[in-house]
Amino acid sequence: MDSLRPPAKLPGVSLPRYSLSATRRLSVYLLFVQVVLGCGSNQAVTLVAHGPRPQAEIDEAGRPNAAAFFRKPMISHVRLSPDGRRLAGVIVREGLEIIVVYPLDGGELQPVAKLERTEQFKSWTVGQVGWGSNERLLVSVRMPSYRQDRIKSRQSRLLVVNTVTGATRYLGDQWPKQAYIQYQDRIISFLPQDPGAVLIALWTPGQFGVGARRVKLSNGKLKTIAVPLRGTLGWAVDHRGDVRVGWGQAARKSRNFILARTDADQPFKEILSWNPYQDRRGFSFAGFARDPRTIYVYARSERGRTALYPFDLVTRTMGSVLFDHPSVDVGRISTSQVDGRLVSIEYDTDKPQIHFFDKRRERLQEEVDAALPDRLNRFISSDLEERRYLIASSSDISPPSYYLYEPRTNNLELLFDAYPELSKAKLAPVVPIRYRSRDGLEIPGYLTRPIDGSKAPHPLIVMPHGGPWTRDVWGWNPVVQFLASRGFAVLQPNFRGSTGYGVRYLSRGRGRWGLEMQDDVTDAAIWAVRAGIADRNRVGIYGASYGGYAALRALQKEPELFRAGASFAGVTDIPMMLDDDALYYSVIDDMEALVGDRRSDRTRLEASSPANGAAQIRGAVLLAHGTEDPTVHMNHATRMAEALERAGHSAETYLYEGEVHGFLDERNEVDFYTRLAAFFARHLRPTADSVDPHSSPAGGDNR
Repeated sequence: MDSLRPPAKLPGVSLPRYSLSATRRLSVYLLFVQVVLGCGSNQAVTLVAHGPRPQAEIDEAGRPNAAAFFRKPMISHVRLSPDGRRLAGVIVREGLEIIVVYPLDGGELQPVAKLERTEQFKSWTVGQVGWGSNERLLVSVRMPSYRQDRIKSRQSRLLVVNTVTGATRYLGDQWPKQAYIQYQDRIISFLPQDPGAVLIALWTPGQFGVGARRVKLSNGKLKTIAVPLRGTLGWAVDHRGDVRVGWGQAARKSRNFILARTDADQPFKEILSWNPYQDRRGFSFAGFARDPRTIYVYARSERGRTALYPFDLVTRTMGSVLFDHPSVDVGRISTSQVDGRLVSIEYDTDKPQIHFFDKRRERLQEEVDAALPDRLNRFISSDLEERRYLIASSSDISPPSYYLYEPRTNNLELLFDAYPELSKAKLAPVVPIRYRSRDGLEIPGYLTRPIDGSKAPHPLIVMPHGGPWTRDVWGWNPVVQFLASRGFAVLQPNFRGSTGYGVRYLSRGRGRWGLEMQDDVTDAAIWAVRAGIADRNRVGIYGASYGGYAALRALQKEPELFRAGASFAGVTDIPMMLDDDALYYSVIDDMEALVGDRRSDRTRLEASSPANGAAQIRGAVLLAHGTEDPTVHMNHATRMAEALERAGHSAETYLYEGEVHGFLDERNEVDFYTRLAAFFARHLRPTADSVDPHSSPAGGDNR
């Protein structure tokens, strides 16, 4: 086979010229209740409807501005049609989300539907896009739900778009009690063998579990494929489209279970039940084998890592390990949609890796990697016959690009760059590091030095990840690259309690919010100072969600080390978070097992809450939060702002109207990161000319 060489970028694949009047607005027939926001504080708070129109530009120092990093990608949600002839995706600009279809064998980019984020619908957004057939697209729309009394929540609706006629239909408009069905877009399978239907996991009022329902695309008619059983949360189908595995959780008992059957005509039987926090024998479903009597599962190996095993459904016995890594847990498996064969399994060491079981796919990966060296090249979509593949290619210093790959013709075509403004920008390599915590535990992480050519020691921003039950990985990260472009070194510690490093490393974080987990974050900064990487007098910290909690806790616990800290959507009151989670039985058991009991451990949890320790904070503080956040309520930000006010220490506080646990509107995201960079530039002083005069926050500094 000849070696692959990617050609020049295909002409014309960019933002299309078209009349928006030619598109049809996605219609969802729902009752929308508008609420009036109030923060209840005298603290200076900026309520941001949305920032100015983001224009990607290069400043006087040759640096891309925040818009180049944080505008939505050129096209997202990209998927190949079942016949491989068309590509679907979403273009987002200025609150307008446009679903588009692109003919891969020649033709113009075709807009087929749009969703406009207006004043009334600030936090509506497209959730996912997929092909129900070669002519029909399934599009989910996510929006606020005001049926919960105490906290914000979200709901979703599923629509089908005819790409030929442009007609859009809400699939659930005739479902019984559809207005009370919170999530309607949990797609189990697009059913390629049945192009007139889709399979979804659906809870309906009066039931105590989630069922698997076939939905006819032409009229939305439901057919039950798997009856909802008490506590069921999800279902899976094999490559033939048969539902053969389900899983769930018993209410208030921290007991997980798995259901399975070897044939679609048989009843489901429970094959395992276990307590995930006490029982070593538990496992989770990974995928189907070609043999219907066998499934693949993730289970703990003798090394204490998550490994891949076969499980016999007839004898209910686990076979020999299929893949086990000595240092890290394994991740997602891939199977062929043609015949169900096991293709590969992913895992992350210092960098993402793939282990192949299928020699053909391994050879294809090698061909693509040879053509696109020093990058992560992932097969993310294919046609039904697996003759055409969509490749996502990126690295630590290369934002994603998307290629069409045809093995039969050795053709690899560049379709588009997700962030074209950054294609020629100088970006900063991300280097894996390891350091020792104060109690001797080895902590992995990543260090990114600034790209301005300055010599160490640098101003440093420690950036703990969210979750906290996840981990940072090597690869493209616009936040890291943006801060490095502003003259900061960025340090990302995978503190104890992070996933991916085995059960012992994960369990070391159980119940240790704000304690040893927090010490690991502080020890990362101390390591960087002692290594001559960071300037002791210019250390800051930033994070989102749990990372926002860790940033505020760091300001409280280490006021002499951290000179400035910023939190987006951060937890500030742990008992308040658990009280909110208690409204959901499937959430609170897990949260209390990992964080602490909201009653018996309340004293410890209160002591570890930043809002209760505001008086100890000396550094500059920036708080930001979405007003519709369903995961960490906006009250966490306002409570923290009020606590700082009472302690005589003000903060910059920005509440983004309509935003959730993250950003939906690119204008708000650009606005926030512009303000964040200006905040750290003022307090950590990377260079004398580091503050872009055009990037000062609107309304001035609230401190």
